[in-house]
Amino acid sequence: MKISKKEIGNANGVKIYSITFTNNNNYSIIFYNFGGYIHQVLIPYSSDQSKTEDVLLGYNDLKGCKISSGYFNAIIGRVGNRIGNAKFFLNDIEFNLYKNTPPHHLHGGKEGFNKKIWNIEKIEENENFLQCTMSYLSPHLQENYPGNLECKVAYSLNNKNEFTIYFEAISDQDTIVNITNHNYWNFHGHKNNYQNIVNHNVYIEADHICEIDESYIPTGKVVSVKDTKFDLNKTFHISQNFLDEGGIDHNYVLKNANLVKADGKIFSTLTGMGVEYFTDQPGMQFYTGNMMDEHYEGKYYKTYGKNHGMCFEPQIFPDAINHLNFPSPMLNAGDTYKSTIKMKFRNNFI
Repeated sequence: MKISKKEIGNANGVKIYSITFTNNNNYSIIFYNFGGYIHQVLIPYSSDQSKTEDVLLGYNDLKGCKISSGYFNAIIGRVGNRIGNAKFFLNDIEFNLYKNTPPHHLHGGKEGFNKKIWNIEKIEENENFLQCTMSYLSPHLQENYPGNLECKVAYSLNNKNEFTIYFEAISDQDTIVNITNHNYWNFHGHKNNYQNIVNHNVYIEADHICEIDESYIPTGKVVSVKDTKFDLNKTFHISQNFLDEGGIDHNYVLKNANLVKADGKIFSTLTGMGVEYFTDQPGMQFYTGNMMDEHYEGKYYKTYGKNHGMCFEPQIFPDAINHLNFPSPMLNAGDTYKSTIKMKFRNNFI
């Protein structure tokens, strides 16, 4: 196993680094401490382990991370997903948040965790795994969230081709927390001449989703997926017709969420490359890139457009603080928030 670290720039005098993990099977993860942005996921071909494919959308460089309004492959917080009408009540106090998707609040606000420089605390390397632990202190009332929130994230890769993201946070006041990762996948790979995510198969072990209104805010109802396009309990093949009909941007209520059995999987029927997701969170957003900007210049100067990538976002349910029947995102002062996302990569799905 191998790990490397190099300086790639700075922001306000603080150094920004790129860190590369490579395991013994030639799977590589490259990420920055700016926003925890994951720059590349390289998977080797089953027919030739020396040849790899980058299966993650993203920015060409650090500059793209800094100036983009998107959330490619970054740490999302304090609260991922949407908060209806950009407000919530906690201990009978109303907190009004930034309306970055008016009139609602999305992914932590005007400048969420995806735009923060995370402090590299420790890098570990041994025969079993590679790991980098980073931290960030979100001060009281940053983006108008209460409490000084001390956050840690650990990225690790092992020789089972498992990439794990572990989040931890503690606050000195009661607050709300729902941190996630926002990787954009296309397992056809950048070197291949794909246009979108057609010809991927997807599976999510869930019998219910959160019903949403026309602005993607949950109504509070949890509804069955049976006999609907949202039923992904059996491996579903993504077609152009499916995308033309609107795709999906919904939170799935996971049946397992125990880190033992896979909660979902995505793979390309062209390359055989893909990922299985495991999490301890109660929900997972599945987003098929329906609102991706047309003609967006991504990595390798490839032009991205609508439906060119898709996301699995393990999480507490969207707008959960405003729905008493949802799992609560509330974190009491002194308690520890914990969340684990494990991605097991494979190159032999077909």
